[in-house]
Amino acid sequence: MPISEKTRKLLWAKSGNRCAICRQKLAIDKTNTDSDSIVGDECHIISGKNKGPRFDENFPTEIIDEENNLIVLCKVHHKMIDDQSEKYTSVLLKEIKCSHIKWVDSKLDEKRNGYGYKILRNKKFIPNTLPQIESGKRLLEMSSSCACYYKDYPENLDENETEIVGGFIQDVIDWSDMSDIVEPIDLIRASKTINDKIQELNDFGFIVFSGVEKQIIENSDGTRETWNAFHIAILRNNDERIIKQDVG
Repeated sequence: MPISEKTRKLLWAKSGNRCAICRQKLAIDKTNTDSDSIVGDECHIISGKNKGPRFDENFPTEIIDEENNLIVLCKVHHKMIDDQSEKYTSVLLKEIKCSHIKWVDSKLDEKRNGYGYKILRNKKFIPNTLPQIESGKRLLEMSSSCACYYKDYPENLDENETEIVGGFIQDVIDWSDMSDIVEPIDLIRASKTINDKIQELNDFGFIVFSGVEKQIIENSDGTRETWNAFHIAILRNNDERIIKQDVG
């Protein structure tokens, strides 16, 4: 049975026209010369096809195409979750979807309430240098305490380097965003994966640096609160900005 029109409308309404993982817009407005573009997919959490991603022979076939078994993603993350179905289990995808719906609702509430804020940065909290990071566990501990990200990487990456560096940064941010909704075992596995990828970057001549910056958020009502911003830099090992430390 195909996805019904009612289910499709409900699914997209709850998603807020955003990918549940990267939260990029999924419907692009038309231009003066081109038509609208849909860059999102309705993805099955549990596949109805034998040997499909996350297939479960005990899952009722009559609800395969129901809203509870569907998630809206951009095309990149649709392919990613199906190619990496061992990592993106049905349990994890349901948690991601639930978290995303709550995020959409919170954004709508902010808009209705006329909520706004501005970020106040203090020079003494902006890191002048970032320490080298060699531990996936340490990197995730730092990033999971942060609410926004600053990224730095070389401009002259070739195609292979782009995949390695970009994929690494995306993995760190994805796991950081999900750190409060996944099980401890998943974070331990993620730490191991990130650790292995740091070593892969080192093998390709890159070094990972990271740090945390404290920032002040001033709300529209004048109240203030603090949050942390995550800085991550992937530099070539011969980058002139790297400060060599004497050992001795």
